[in-house]
Amino acid sequence: MVIARLFKYVSALLISWMLLSLNVSASSQLTVNESFEREIVNLHARLSVAPTSATYFDVLNGNIKDTSANASFTDERIWYSTELIHTGYSPIPLVLNVDRLNVDDLQIFLLDSSERIIKSYRYQAGKGDYSLKQPLPNIRLSFILQPYQDARLLIAVKDEGLKYFPITLWERDLLAQHDTNMLTLLGAVTGVMALIALYFLFSYLYQRIATRFWLTMSSLVLIALLFITAGGLAIWPSLTNGSEHFYAVCFCMLLLCIAKVTHHLFTRIPIALRTLSYLVPVVATAYCFTVNTYIVSITLLLLTAGMGLYHVLLALVFKDKGSRAVSITYTLAWLSFFAFYVLVTQNLFSNLVYTVDVAIGMLFFLTLGFLCFGFAVIAKEDVLNQRQLSTQAETISSLNHFYDLFRHSAEGHYTSTLDGKLISVNPAMCNVFGYENEEQMLAEAENTKVFYASAEDRQVLLGEISQNGHVTGKEIRGRRRDGSEFWFSLSCQIRENNEGDFLYGSIVDITEKKQSDLSLQYLATHDSLTGVYNRRQFESMFKDKVVNANDTPVCLLFLDLDRFKVVNDTCGHKAGDVLIKDIARLIENTLLSDAQLGRLGGDEFGIIYSDIDTDAVYVNAVKILNAVQAYRFMWDNRIFNLGVSIGMVVCDDTDVDPGQYLSMADAACYFAKEQGRNQVHRYNKDDESMQRYQRELDWVSSINNALEEGRFELFYQSLRPLSKTSDGHYYEVLLRLREKDGKLVEPANFLPTAERFEMNVSVDKWVVTNTFKWLSENPEHLAQLKRCSINLNCHSLADRDFTLFILNAFETFNIPYNKICFEVIESVAIIKMEVTLAFMRTFNRLGCSFALDDFGSGFSSYNYLKSLPVSQVKIDGMFIKDMLNDSVDTAMVASINDVAKAMGMQTVGEFVEDEGTMAQLGKMGVDFAQGYGVAKPAPLREFKPL
Repeated sequence: MVIARLFKYVSALLISWMLLSLNVSASSQLTVNESFEREIVNLHARLSVAPTSATYFDVLNGNIKDTSANASFTDERIWYSTELIHTGYSPIPLVLNVDRLNVDDLQIFLLDSSERIIKSYRYQAGKGDYSLKQPLPNIRLSFILQPYQDARLLIAVKDEGLKYFPITLWERDLLAQHDTNMLTLLGAVTGVMALIALYFLFSYLYQRIATRFWLTMSSLVLIALLFITAGGLAIWPSLTNGSEHFYAVCFCMLLLCIAKVTHHLFTRIPIALRTLSYLVPVVATAYCFTVNTYIVSITLLLLTAGMGLYHVLLALVFKDKGSRAVSITYTLAWLSFFAFYVLVTQNLFSNLVYTVDVAIGMLFFLTLGFLCFGFAVIAKEDVLNQRQLSTQAETISSLNHFYDLFRHSAEGHYTSTLDGKLISVNPAMCNVFGYENEEQMLAEAENTKVFYASAEDRQVLLGEISQNGHVTGKEIRGRRRDGSEFWFSLSCQIRENNEGDFLYGSIVDITEKKQSDLSLQYLATHDSLTGVYNRRQFESMFKDKVVNANDTPVCLLFLDLDRFKVVNDTCGHKAGDVLIKDIARLIENTLLSDAQLGRLGGDEFGIIYSDIDTDAVYVNAVKILNAVQAYRFMWDNRIFNLGVSIGMVVCDDTDVDPGQYLSMADAACYFAKEQGRNQVHRYNKDDESMQRYQRELDWVSSINNALEEGRFELFYQSLRPLSKTSDGHYYEVLLRLREKDGKLVEPANFLPTAERFEMNVSVDKWVVTNTFKWLSENPEHLAQLKRCSINLNCHSLADRDFTLFILNAFETFNIPYNKICFEVIESVAIIKMEVTLAFMRTFNRLGCSFALDDFGSGFSSYNYLKSLPVSQVKIDGMFIKDMLNDSVDTAMVASINDVAKAMGMQTVGEFVEDEGTMAQLGKMGVDFAQGYGVAKPAPLREFKPL
């Protein structure tokens, strides 16, 4: 209801603006003489908006009260005032014509020069006016304008639908001729559409092709729409006010019929997209019966345009590769419909009148569209016939050879339909999934869906096959007959025969390979999992409690589960979800009656206590701690014991805002973990741990001040090429903070705090902006620059505006993209995989390069290295510092270097402290060395090449 009301208000403002614009540009006088034929009254009218209680006399004299902004849009009338000036020498018979019959209330007054009523007419849709002329009914008022007679036309429109529509003034004889021409044209087009419908109907009865049946139904629905548009509902005047709803039903039926035609023409359209083609018109039509007629009209216009574009998109994406004619003629059909749509829209929102020429154009485009549909169907049938003949010949010639390969292959082979029905398997396929023989597998596993551990994997696979025609070596997590999960590599292609489309696939068990390759899993949880308050609700409620607290202060608990990650990593996110739900219920059952529980993060909860003694809160916190300790989680015959760290804050200081209290509770929980986990820590600003936390807050203030006062400084550290002579500048940009006393602070002292309090985005923006600014101010240096590396934090990658900020910085300072390399820490890249990939792909296309920093520190799989579009790997310094004395470190460095080289990436050795290490790295084939043994960090403004 709120959305519908807002929509009406916005619509009222738009129409008022449109009327005001027209009122400013239009003249309110219309000259009539012997040469007069037809004019649009709207273009010669002064427009005004008045309450429904206003009379024509009020409008003439300007006694119109301003309509309140809160008034209903349906309580207003639009008044058209046009002065008719006769400059001829003979009486002229005129007819005022309105094509729309579904106007709620239309009043027409013809006044003389003394503002007396000469003639008037009132029409109300649905009130049973049987006086309208048939078979092309229109609202008309006839009158004769005498020589030198001046008159004024006043027209009042009140309607919940479209208030603005063309009103025409005709010379009487010309209008009669227009009626004759329109009637003839309507009869001709109706006959043509009837012939098209009969042709498709009889061809359907003869050939039993479903597409022809739906084209028949489309033609019949179109004839019904022509009947409504031509005013056919005026035969039953009480129905005229419901024409929008008749339109809605007919458009729904037409779009459903066209959807059936589209799906038969383009059979590769997935079931989900097909369902959307049916669901959207039905839902939109149902919606039309719940709103006013204006919203119905707008909804139908948007629905028609949107579904038309949607069907064209389906035709282009899932086009028949065997025949371009189907897609071309189908698209031409919709282009014709769009041309028709433009003319209809011009009539509804502009001053386009349904003249004979306009009607011929509209009906031409409409008929052409349906003829193109018919041509597309015929082209599709020809393609299917040719394809069926060739497929039969190919199938017969290759059947025996294929069967031998199928039976004796060492790989698992199968054949299935597109919807997953299993048709055939070979013995190797049975062994992979744990079945004894083919008969057992076909009987128990009727659909290939049971082979996938995640149903989404199959949908992604079908999408790739539909797009490319085949898939090669796709790695998928599967499920065996006994329910155990494993990894397999799938190669699959789609083939057609006389019975339809089939998938032919081969499967190889790669479980051992994947198990050795995967060492880091990241599974996220969802905020709405437990049903308790989410973070936003919790913080809002907490703020209200603190602001409105009475004599008993509000208490806040911050809970963080211990060893939750063990369960999540061991049993998977499904088990983690079950565990979170169980813990939430356990905490709820242990809470005091007036306490509120909220989920603040993945494994973090918060509890608010109001009007409860602080000692009782502490006792309840201990009770929760004991309950979680006593809880045992079982999954797949495994038992896990858990713990919880709890931070407690008493909100008794009026100078502290709710946000600070949340930070205090978080800090108290953090210190509970530091002191050994599984305990309650009460916040006390005087103890040592809180002082340490206060120091972090001091760093927050220092960082903010440094950003505002420009006390950050850019340093650099050069990289030395090991496999070639230096051909330019290679270095990494570093950051330092200058204290107010002049002391220079290393980033290790303040960046962890910046990351903890999510200030990294601002810091990264400062680094990028000032680095680009310095480069633009030193063009000679920029010309010799080969690669400038800038570190980015995970919060920056996840920030939606950061990408736009970087793009703007490149344009502002005119920095070539290929000279900048962004470094991303390995663990961040893996955990934030989705956003990292999106960021990398954006700037890779522009020419930037990416480096994976500290590679090897996160124990990740090399598979992630394959997934990330990086051109450089920086080997973590912990493997390089002692590699001359530690054979394991040497092997690790060699392994990472070999893998990177195999993937076409450069490598950088970090923490190179001496010439011996540098020489060893060069022998291994590492491309660059970085460290104090190469060059120490120095201010960027004092840059000196190696």
